[in-house]
Amino acid sequence: MIYELREYRIQPGCLEEFVRFMDEELLPFQAGKGVTVVGSFTVPGDPSRYVWIRAFADEKERERVCQEVYGSAEWEGRFGPRCGDLMEAEGLQVSLLKPTPGSKLR
Repeated sequence: MIYELREYRIQPGCLEEFVRFMDEELLPFQAGKGVTVVGSFTVPGDPSRYVWIRAFADEKERERVCQEVYGSAEWEGRFGPRCGDLMEAEGLQVSLLKPTPGSKLR
């Protein structure tokens, strides 16, 4: 498995709206395209931070699923612009994670 840690900086005062958008719209959309959502999180004490983790069987699946998500008309017309309104453009960080041998995640 490949895990992807996605960390976002949210526009001031928009965290609650962003969480609702993610939970009700974006995460179900991505799951429908084949994304496995491991979890989504806010950071206590930091009202501008949102973190979530996605999982993929391998890099080939990750590439395919990302193309289906980010190459879709729904992303271009609906989800991408909404993310742009709620997130700070420079506040996106994506890290690929590999579980250690002792991890319960594989």
